[in-house]
Amino acid sequence: MQPMNDGSAEQAAHMLAQAVIDGDLATSFGAMTPDALAKAMAIGNTTWNCTAYELTPQGQEDDAYIFDITYQMDQTPMSLRQRLRQVDGAWKIVDLERIG
Repeated sequence: MQPMNDGSAEQAAHMLAQAVIDGDLATSFGAMTPDALAKAMAIGNTTWNCTAYELTPQGQEDDAYIFDITYQMDQTPMSLRQRLRQVDGAWKIVDLERIG
């Protein structure tokens, strides 16, 4: 397992956000724990037609790195807060919530 640091967590957050932009559902969903995926589905956005994103690091809580991400959607921007943590040697979104 690689050591955790802000840079690799942020790189993973950017990679996962770009997967959403690219419509790469396998990467997007595969990078979520079952709980995070359930929360993503509960958010209820049916289009997920994203054209751009803005990522803002919010710090660290225990072993999770927190990021606010705003996706530019086809209708209106959507802001989310996600927590990334290493799970079995890979960065995973372990928690997700809509903000704003």
